[in-house]
Amino acid sequence: RLKDADKAYQLVLTNLRPWSGGDTGTAMNFFDMYRVSDTRAIFQIDANLGTPTAMLEMLVYSRPDHIELLPALPDAWAASGSVTGVGARGGFTVDVSWERGRVTKATIHSVGGRRTTVTMSGTTRDVALTPGKSVTLHGGR
Repeated sequence: RLKDADKAYQLVLTNLRPWSGGDTGTAMNFFDMYRVSDTRAIFQIDANLGTPTAMLEMLVYSRPDHIELLPALPDAWAASGSVTGVGARGGFTVDVSWERGRVTKATIHSVGGRRTTVTMSGTTRDVALTPGKSVTLHGGR
């Protein structure tokens, strides 16, 4: 939410780092571990649920009446990529593809939402949909 792609990416890497008895990391069963003493670590559910959420918010951030695409895209992911079916506030889901750090295509699906604004590649656009309908936006248009 702070739109600091580099810091967000480093935090994701810290959470996903293999745990080998250190302070934090991900165990072989994909549970996130947090050291509480020299001989004991506990399973940390917050990291298990928070890390994927943070990764999605780096790609699609929403608040009521607004969706922002690629607000914190780290350089490591910027070459190309896509994500589909991301839930957005206001009754929308989002599919987005990018190349070289810029949105190439985004589809906004209404699952109940009617109006929102979409910011992508430096431009903002008003979107009005009826539930069940979709709109596809290309590049910065």
